[in-house]
Amino acid sequence: MNVKLKEINSYTRQVTVSVPWGDLESAFEAHIRRFSKKVRMPGFRKGKVPQKVVIQNFGPELEAEFAQDSIEIHYAEALQEHKIVPVNRAKIEDLQFSKGSSLNFKATVEVEPAIKLPKYNRKMKVKKNVYVPDNTDVDAYIEEVRRQFAEVRTIEEGSIDGHLLLVDMQEMDSSGVPIIGKKVEDRYIKVGDGVFGGTNLSRLTGLKVGDTTFVEAETTKEGGLTKYELTIKNVQEEVFPEMNEEFIKKIDSEATDETSFKENVMKSIQERLDRDAEGQLNEAIIDYFLQSTDLEPPPSMVDNYIEHSIEQAKSNNGETFDEDKYRNEARPSVVRSIKWVLIRKALIKGEQLWIPDEEVDEHIDKILKSTEDEKGQIRRYYKKSSNKEKLRDDLLDRSLFQKLKEYAKISEVTISTSDLRKQHELSTEGA
Repeated sequence: MNVKLKEINSYTRQVTVSVPWGDLESAFEAHIRRFSKKVRMPGFRKGKVPQKVVIQNFGPELEAEFAQDSIEIHYAEALQEHKIVPVNRAKIEDLQFSKGSSLNFKATVEVEPAIKLPKYNRKMKVKKNVYVPDNTDVDAYIEEVRRQFAEVRTIEEGSIDGHLLLVDMQEMDSSGVPIIGKKVEDRYIKVGDGVFGGTNLSRLTGLKVGDTTFVEAETTKEGGLTKYELTIKNVQEEVFPEMNEEFIKKIDSEATDETSFKENVMKSIQERLDRDAEGQLNEAIIDYFLQSTDLEPPPSMVDNYIEHSIEQAKSNNGETFDEDKYRNEARPSVVRSIKWVLIRKALIKGEQLWIPDEEVDEHIDKILKSTEDEKGQIRRYYKKSSNKEKLRDDLLDRSLFQKLKEYAKISEVTISTSDLRKQHELSTEGA
């Protein structure tokens, strides 16, 4: 067999294969014998038709079947000879074969491109956010926890700021006529919250069951207002639990009083912000490699990922949507993801990283020790090899980023959560 390899581009290879008749003859004879056993012809018993007669009557069909079977065999041999690992099904062209002649064909296939990584061990510079929380974050967290345990009480007197209103909400046109099909029933709104504050606050104050009012909200970037008529079905207030020792112990068994409770909350907030910062740093490292690595992912990998996502969405939710629109909108993020998959693979190989079975098992043991409930469910989960491999991959990811952070020149940027709140308020005002 003669094989010629041609590199079309970074991810496309063309394999030209020629197999001489001498290497095919015995296999072709065996193919004729197998084919003859299935043939029925007048004047002959099944399987007893002479080969000469079979060839005379079924020659083209015989050759086509044999060529197809032979392509699969010799294509696989050609890939192995040149150590090619395809990422899609090959396109077969220029097929030529007849009894007594060589088998010739071309196979075009996509492969993972070779990755030339930047000199990241000397040149990688990234920024890391360092978040600093304050007492407002602590108070907001405690208020949210208290809200989760709050009791809701119906009130007879008129509504005030902070009350909950159960309403039917009807959208109106510019002339004040209700728009058919634009009514939302049994919606809860909070007086003074978001669009239900500001100029709408006075319209939502003093209301009782059966009352009607209207609110206006900006619904376009140009600042256009949409008017809604509200029918009040219930007026309620949230009664928060007191911040006493009983409530504190219910939420945090380690806290001894309100001061220690708030200290623990601050510590928890800081830990969460630190995790967020580490995740953002990981994304900054990914961005560095995406921007510093000249790489075009194979189109078939992108297409396959998108098609798999579509099929998964249909399977999970029976979802119907504009598939063409999804393909176009999803492509940039899918290209980014596949680029990182390829770069990550090259980095792991270059750094010679691996997570042995013993380390995976140790991590599973840690998970079991930290969880009193559902231990049996966790054991069953990790008995499945695919879940265990997913854990190994997660640990490999953690090991990779630890190594990359050792190389990186990291400049820290301190950001207070008070500044983040101001930015959020400004963006909300401009929305």
